[in-house]
Amino acid sequence: MEFLIREVDRSNLVKEAKDEIIRSIEENFDKYPEVVVSPDQKTLIDSLKVIRETEGGDGKVDSTDLLLQVSSSTGTNLDSWSRQRIVEALVNETGISQFEANDIAIAVEKKVFASDINIISVSLIRELVDHELFIRGFNKKLEKQNILGMSTFNINKIIFASSKENSNVVSNNPEAVNLAIAENTLKQYALKEIFTSDVSKAHMDGAVHLHDLGYPVRVYCSAHSLEFIKKFGLKLGNLSTESRPAKHAQTLTGHLNTFLASMQAYYAGALGIGYVNIFYAPYLVGMDYDRMKQEAQYLIFSCSQNAFSRGGQTLFIDFNIHTGIPKYMRDIPAIGPGGNYTGKTYKDYEKEAQMFAKALMDVWREGDSNGTPFPFPKFDFHLNQETFDDPDQRSLLEYACLIASENGSTYFIFDRDEVTLSACCRLRTQITDNVMLTNPESMRFCGFQNVTINLPQASYKAKGDYDKTIEEIMNSMEIAMKAHLQKKEFITKLMEKPGAPLWEIGKLAPDGRPYVDLEEATYIVGMIGLNETVKNITGKALHEDEDAYRMGLKIISTMYLKAKEFQNKYGLKVTLEESPAESASLRFAKVDMQKYPDYATDLVRGDKESGQVYYTNSIHLEADAPVDIIERIEKQGKFNSLIESGAITHIFLGEQRPDPRAVFNLVEKTWLNTQSAQIVLSPEFTVCKDCNSVTPGYQRNVVNHNHDHHQKEDENNVEEIENE
Repeated sequence: MEFLIREVDRSNLVKEAKDEIIRSIEENFDKYPEVVVSPDQKTLIDSLKVIRETEGGDGKVDSTDLLLQVSSSTGTNLDSWSRQRIVEALVNETGISQFEANDIAIAVEKKVFASDINIISVSLIRELVDHELFIRGFNKKLEKQNILGMSTFNINKIIFASSKENSNVVSNNPEAVNLAIAENTLKQYALKEIFTSDVSKAHMDGAVHLHDLGYPVRVYCSAHSLEFIKKFGLKLGNLSTESRPAKHAQTLTGHLNTFLASMQAYYAGALGIGYVNIFYAPYLVGMDYDRMKQEAQYLIFSCSQNAFSRGGQTLFIDFNIHTGIPKYMRDIPAIGPGGNYTGKTYKDYEKEAQMFAKALMDVWREGDSNGTPFPFPKFDFHLNQETFDDPDQRSLLEYACLIASENGSTYFIFDRDEVTLSACCRLRTQITDNVMLTNPESMRFCGFQNVTINLPQASYKAKGDYDKTIEEIMNSMEIAMKAHLQKKEFITKLMEKPGAPLWEIGKLAPDGRPYVDLEEATYIVGMIGLNETVKNITGKALHEDEDAYRMGLKIISTMYLKAKEFQNKYGLKVTLEESPAESASLRFAKVDMQKYPDYATDLVRGDKESGQVYYTNSIHLEADAPVDIIERIEKQGKFNSLIESGAITHIFLGEQRPDPRAVFNLVEKTWLNTQSAQIVLSPEFTVCKDCNSVTPGYQRNVVNHNHDHHQKEDENNVEEIENE
């Protein structure tokens, strides 16, 4: 009672009000029941123990101790009950008054003592406190008190049932369980703490999709340089030892694998490696072809079996292979064994680079021990006009076409710009930095984040009106840019001092530059469902009507100009990308079926009764559209000059195996007659889980697919490639 009277007396109320409140306290205080202590217990205050997080010596809560939320004899502290700690936590975390905090603490204490328990966790205390805040109307104050996490029921579901969301997770395993639980909590954290309510709401409503929400403390994806590893060796903060630059090709491969496994901790997505066959070349001088193929086998097999992170997934790695030495690299001094310059330039190693390209291609053609094609590292085959004109380079192209016809491993990348690096499913960047061009150890890039726009939903909100659809798309792009800026601000804090989670890539690297410079990164805006958007406005799909197709080009052109507007306004590189949309396409379609059924029901693709629905990817024509291959490549290719961060056209082959000469003709026509950035031939084959045999065709008893991706495969139109 004395405490209450003292608190009232300290308030700013007028004297008459203070006197009235104090008189009421004195009259009514004795009516409240005292805390009753059970006779068979010691004093509850002495016997009740609290499972508490321990603090480090600097007063900060240690992250290791934060995980120790269960009673054990090896780490977690059991403290005696203290109502005052509740009071202090409430005042510090919510900003309520001492009087209000003490009142809540007393209410919680009464409930705890009445329960007759001996040990209570901090999380349960917080729930009791949250309940008291709620019933007192402190809803805003609850935000800082929120506990993020999952119910025991949902954790059990994750442990005992494997996820099919990401087909790169080959099998359920303890790391996949850890990832799923961590992602769930971190997604909640990102939507509450990193992004503002309007951005989070746009994501939840399906207007945009914030990719990799489960990895909020990482950047998106990247391309790296072998020259960095060759010149500086392995000196990474997460390694307890350091290695000098490699003297042998096999050692370089070991360094590369360690480097990539270490780097994956900082990136949510793919890791690309540029000019693989060229930068290995100085290590291969004097090798015969058999020895060189052994090096190629070791490189591809080891990188394909690097399944250490992100739920036990194999690292998503891209190997960029070139048929010759590009003009801009011919006079670059070559780094050789031991990190030393050889005294030659890379044009002097063209023979070794081409031999190694052939050896790598042999391995990609043969597949693993069962003949299964390697999903990773991806075979990104770069070609330009010299590839067709030079006999040695043309020979490599013909071999790449043979491999494509047999197992679809080849991704044909058309270098219409001088310098490009590729990573992820289709992400690429053009290198314009002269420092990178003359010092290839600094040739790296970062795709910071990908935010994808739900184009069909914009047209639903606009009720099918074109001008209003553009307005809605622009609003969504504003949200996307806002999301980029908010995450950039958050990530900056994680990079700026030693001990911070991203300090390793934020600090100056041995080449004198930050390994990731957020001012030079690429901020990506993707899109899904252009086909359904124009169909909602015009009644025709992209392939069905020239006016609908031109409208699609106009929409993407407007998005391109908006990205350039952001670039000028914020001084950041903002580009469009065809989003890798295995899950986003599904989520958008399902959300829109619920929110806009009058529109979406007629436009989503897939099986509506089972809920296996999706939108057509990015700017693509419908997969089963009755158009020939060249028309598909040509029409989709016209968008590629606007979509700077990457685009791809899939040629679905079904069970057929086309003549390699027909594939060559297709590649040549694509180079000469279209603006396409990248094509890949996609055959269907099934790997038996019992005997590991590889069978042409798509068997229906498939284990490692999410159902909606399975539905997409069913609707792909099989293309006929003719040998003309």
